[in-house]
Amino acid sequence: MKVMLLLMLSILSFQASAQEAYVCKNGTAERTVEVVYSQPGNKVPCDVQYIKSSGSQVLWSANHEVGYCESKAQAFATKLGTLGWTCTKVNNVAAEQPLTE
Repeated sequence: MKVMLLLMLSILSFQASAQEAYVCKNGTAERTVEVVYSQPGNKVPCDVQYIKSSGSQVLWSANHEVGYCESKAQAFATKLGTLGWTCTKVNNVAAEQPLTE
């Protein structure tokens, strides 16, 4: 059973990759707003996932409009910033940059 689960996770992680994410913190709480691409190397289709300790949900999706998920993720991270969260942009190369707007 473990082998089957690991195989499925490997397949899923190969099919979806995140290139852009915002890590938002407020005290000890942490949230992640992440752009996930279904086909690595292609900007669409994509999803914007909102991840917190209680689970995750897809906030927006795009099948054809390049840049849609990225702009929605940035706007949502900016909105969290107005609500007292400190958000930092994290790229696939693991470099962190403060969210400026």
